[in-house]
Amino acid sequence: MIDPILARLEAHELVRRLREEELTYLFKHALVQDTVRASLLLQERKRLHRLVGESLETLYPKQRAELAPLLTQHFANAGDDEKTRVYATMAGDEATRMNANAEALEQYTRALDLAQRANAADEIVQELFLKRGRVLEVKGDYPAAVENYDAMLRAAKERSSRVMEMAALIARATAHSIPSVVYDEPRAQELSDRALELARALNNPEAQAKILWNLMLLHSRVGTNRKLATAYGEQALEIARAHNLRERLAYVLNDIAPLITFHGQSERGKQYNLESRRMWRAMDNLPMLSSNFGYAVMIHLLLGEYDEAIAASEEGLKISREIGNAWNEAFTQTWIGEAYIERGEFEKAFRVMRAAIALGETVFPPTLVLTRSDLARLYTDCGQPERGVELATLALQVAEQRFPAIRPAAASALAHAYLALGKTEAARDVLRDAPEAFQPEFNPFYAADLALAQIELLLAEKEFARARVLCEDVLNHVHVNTMRQYEMELLLKYAQLHLRSKELDAAEERIRQARWLAERMDARWSLLRVSALERALALARGDAGAAHAHQATIAALREAIAARTPPELRAGFLERAGKYEY
Repeated sequence: MIDPILARLEAHELVRRLREEELTYLFKHALVQDTVRASLLLQERKRLHRLVGESLETLYPKQRAELAPLLTQHFANAGDDEKTRVYATMAGDEATRMNANAEALEQYTRALDLAQRANAADEIVQELFLKRGRVLEVKGDYPAAVENYDAMLRAAKERSSRVMEMAALIARATAHSIPSVVYDEPRAQELSDRALELARALNNPEAQAKILWNLMLLHSRVGTNRKLATAYGEQALEIARAHNLRERLAYVLNDIAPLITFHGQSERGKQYNLESRRMWRAMDNLPMLSSNFGYAVMIHLLLGEYDEAIAASEEGLKISREIGNAWNEAFTQTWIGEAYIERGEFEKAFRVMRAAIALGETVFPPTLVLTRSDLARLYTDCGQPERGVELATLALQVAEQRFPAIRPAAASALAHAYLALGKTEAARDVLRDAPEAFQPEFNPFYAADLALAQIELLLAEKEFARARVLCEDVLNHVHVNTMRQYEMELLLKYAQLHLRSKELDAAEERIRQARWLAERMDARWSLLRVSALERALALARGDAGAAHAHQATIAALREAIAARTPPELRAGFLERAGKYEY
């Protein structure tokens, strides 16, 4: 019956049929569409929109998720708030699955407004607040996410819902626990304490596991107590496994993996990282999959597995850019510059570090300390220590203002730059408050940075006895905990110490250990420095032939690295690399 009418409309060029399997027409001009719509009475328009919406539901029951945006619009125009909310939520879920964050945010906001207006059940309102907050986090808009959770908390109190109140406290604590632009350790602790009290009162193991996970994040990411963080993580892990909380288990495994690795359980750390990766893939959770690769970078770097670290960074970066997740884009590039440096790929190191720092202020501020410190050190080693001082000073300022626990990374880079300039007093001043002994009970990652800077200063000051004690202390710890990234640096400094103390046999053994490790890691930058030590040892023994052979190796490594250094820095690198004297 409708076909003749459609045929007449098509003949008068008012509509045109699309070349599709389904019978589909478009108005040939928007003015025609507007005129037709305006000619219909409001109630008739509503009736037709409802009719279209219900027809789509009937004809395509298995495609409702795909058609959810269209169904949302038809039922909204029909004045059916309940169905509009249902389909807006479905559309938001589908957009989230497709990583269309802007559309997901719009649909969840629409659904939430309708749910609150209709005084929908607490579970519905809570779910929509959490979904909207998660989208904001994935977008990197943590201030807006916090505002969302504050609104959720107000709604919970208005509804006298302890369950929703607990969920809001947990969600906001998460935002404050991680190193985002809203990082706030005291606030995160206070919110977590309140949430944990509620979770225990409500006998909610899932909430307890999430709160313990929050506390693990709080005390590990830029906190100072890794042992306490690991204890929280182990408790969360036990609860998640006992109650078969699959998604929470994936989160805990993901985030405890690097902690376990830093405490010497590298195989277990790798296992947890891969286990959570399989779970994220199965759940098709791309933001967390990307985060997982970021943690893999940290684990592989610590173990001196540079190929694996680079591969993990590239995969995480690819996923992050595909889904528009700037947080993980920064995270996967935060440390990877160190791998490129050891590979002698200085140009790539500069590129990834600058990219991470550019994202730092808006989504992942730790790059302004950690990555900037690495960049400062690289400038120093490329013959621009003044630029190194400038960058490390900026990094130190950010650390002192926002992340005091990661101050050692910046202090170490600044002291390195000052020593390259011969400013021993300035380096001493930067490290004045550093503890005399190595303190791995807090964060071995940053403690090692600080210890390396202290040893470098002690060598410059010819305080060999004190340098020896610290070298032995730190080397034992990093060896036991398989921290090869730091073991390499310590072996080089220990060899320097032996050479300057005229302990040539001891120097030879340290150099041999360093060469074995550098070759195993294919670390060209470290191999260059090992070769310089070998030449110095040969000269100290009066072996001119061996010294000449080592000089040829040094020259080849210098040229290879220089070819992969930004053109404007090559001359400076070659000049500084040619002056290595131990």
